Amino acid sequence: MDITSKAEAPVQAAVIGLGNIGLLYDIPLKAQPQSHSLAYHLHPKIDLVAAVGVRQEQGDTLALVAPRTEFYLDLVAMLRNHRLDIISICTPSDVRFDLLKTVLENSSARVIFLEKPVATSIHEAEKIAALAQSYNRTLLVNLSRRWSDGVVQIREAVRTEQYGKLKKIHLRYTRGIFNYGSHLFDLVRFVSGSIDQVRVIEQVPTNLDAREDWTYSFLFSLASGGIAGYAEAFDDRDFLIFEMDLYFEQGKIEMLNSGDKIRYYATEAHPMLAGIKSLVLEHQEDNLLHQSSNIQNAVDHLVDVLTKGAKPISTLEDGIYPLYVAEALMKSHRNNGSVEKVRNNKNSGDGRAL
Repeated sequence: MDITSKAEAPVQAAVIGLGNIGLLYDIPLKAQPQSHSLAYHLHPKIDLVAAVGVRQEQGDTLALVAPRTEFYLDLVAMLRNHRLDIISICTPSDVRFDLLKTVLENSSARVIFLEKPVATSIHEAEKIAALAQSYNRTLLVNLSRRWSDGVVQIREAVRTEQYGKLKKIHLRYTRGIFNYGSHLFDLVRFVSGSIDQVRVIEQVPTNLDAREDWTYSFLFSLASGGIAGYAEAFDDRDFLIFEMDLYFEQGKIEMLNSGDKIRYYATEAHPMLAGIKSLVLEHQEDNLLHQSSNIQNAVDHLVDVLTKGAKPISTLEDGIYPLYVAEALMKSHRNNGSVEKVRNNKNSGDGRAL
């Protein structure tokens, strides 16, 4: 594949931050884009005209992927030298508010794509929300499971009650309530509804303890009512895991290997027990993450938002919501496993509203 060739590309894009998700996940080049830079560069309707980093060697690496993209060490210079339509912000979240303020003040880009987490605290996230309201721009957050074809299929199965009503959810994860947890909480919200209350069962040690990103096993319930769940935490020093089981009246859906495999189960008469049903595998989908790129799907959506006025799939509110779940979990842990409500909980951004 010649990554330097493309059709006419009227949309002008730039990337701020050339770390893993900004660029390095595609070094060496992957079969499907994994970074913002390569996803923009390969898109037929986008020109990746500029990117900004903090070291010159990042510019040298960028040239391996997008040799015509102009590299900057000065953010304001980049913003003022280009008439940008889309900007990705892929920097650490601890500098997010000031950086976003600089972008809004120095660029007329209509679409801004933020990496998660939106901020390091609810206070800063709410400041970002207030700042965004004062500008006529569209902010989207890269909650990556929302761009997954497999997760969209799961969401549709829940919405249409393909296996009857959803009754229970079992989650398995590691690596912190802010890291993997933010994706986990949003995954539940996207496919089935917002988490309404939580109760921590135990804290499980992981590599992210050094960053004070704690990992908890916990019980939860959804705001939609009648749906209970259990999130089971694991130590990432043993293995990585990100899985979800959905239990329905007449079936089950398993999302395995971070969404790379999905199994759909229906029910049929038990072969030995009269009047009892058992689960049977109906069909299975494999290699989903290799067949379709989540970040490429996200960039397709950004173009539709910009050029067709499409409704954003992942809003700033969606990006802030996981912070409220994390807050409730930490409070429950401090209070020896108390039941805690997720404050400022809204369903307007969940899967049922989209």
